[in-house]
Amino acid sequence: MTVPYCLNIHPGESLAETRAAIERYALAVKARVSPGAPYPLGLRLAASAAQELADHAALDAFRDLLARHDLFVTGINGFPYGTFHNTAVKTAVYQPDWSTPERLTYTARLATILAALLPEGQTGNISTVPLGYKGNGARGRAPSTAETDARRVYVRQLAVMAEFLHDLKQRSGREIVLAIEPEPDCLLEDTGEVVAWFEDELLVEGKRWLTFQGRRTPDAAEALLRSTIGLCLDTCHFAVAFEDPLAALVRFESACIRVARIQLSAAIRTTITEKCLTRLAAFVDPVYLHQTKIRLPRGQVVPLPDLTEETLAAARQHAGCELRTHFHVPLFYTGDEVLGSTHTDLTPGFFAHVQASGYPLEIETYTFNVLPPAIRPADVVDSLVAEHEWVMERLG
Repeated sequence: MTVPYCLNIHPGESLAETRAAIERYALAVKARVSPGAPYPLGLRLAASAAQELADHAALDAFRDLLARHDLFVTGINGFPYGTFHNTAVKTAVYQPDWSTPERLTYTARLATILAALLPEGQTGNISTVPLGYKGNGARGRAPSTAETDARRVYVRQLAVMAEFLHDLKQRSGREIVLAIEPEPDCLLEDTGEVVAWFEDELLVEGKRWLTFQGRRTPDAAEALLRSTIGLCLDTCHFAVAFEDPLAALVRFESACIRVARIQLSAAIRTTITEKCLTRLAAFVDPVYLHQTKIRLPRGQVVPLPDLTEETLAAARQHAGCELRTHFHVPLFYTGDEVLGSTHTDLTPGFFAHVQASGYPLEIETYTFNVLPPAIRPADVVDSLVAEHEWVMERLG
């Protein structure tokens, strides 16, 4: 079993930049981890690249690139819509959200591309934003009327997407699942929110939409939603929320929520001391959002919106408590006496369950270029290969 890595680690939004990343980096990784066998790509297509691939000639040329190099694609990262490197991404990564026609159009275009690339007999998946960004300001208060209305729009748009994926399967013979990716401080960020939203909103409002004027029976509408709308479980995100990834996975299975992809990734964890706060200052960066959580002695979790000088100062009052921050570190990073990694949550039991269930896996450490120099490997290909070897040791 060869596990792909997500191409969102490489800068570039255009089709030419995507092709260049494949030819420069992905082929170098393939040569070392899968030299004699087909290699899966964790494709990332920005909206601009997806628009270019709407042209049949461009799509044929891209498909030829994959075939010539013995590459194949079963999943696309459709989370970041636009620029994802070398600029202040922060909360802009969640825009456009699922209340907008732009998000729906972009995702449908990705599905059409994936259907054309997907090997026969394979099920594809597209990861996407967890509806939208919630932020700390919405925590603990009742939603406004506008927010409640927006949540209905999210569901209706996803119901439209479910119908599109169903129709696409009828036309192309390719099954594709939309994989919503829960993330800290977003509208869907932990198992409780995901299960409640799925049961109380998606299956209620979504069924109402899909059964309008007798278009489908309620049972057929529910079956459609359950088969086409699933989850991408990013192990870094759940670790930041102090959730065990295996327990989360089992809970989703118990709720009959389809897990379409598991992203293997790790976050920074530490116990708050003056030394740790000094070390964490090196991880403050202007590009990505690093949602941070602190667990107090009785289990209450204090959320901080980002990793900044201000939030590190606020963390000082919780000395001795555990802090986790949404800063992806390579899976092989073991840390030291001050900083650790949540890769310890990826236990033998977790890997055994994942492997027995046949879940699609992907390595996703996109922060290579903003890692502090002290822990950044010298070469991105070496780093990706080391992550792959770390995973394969655990898969056996």
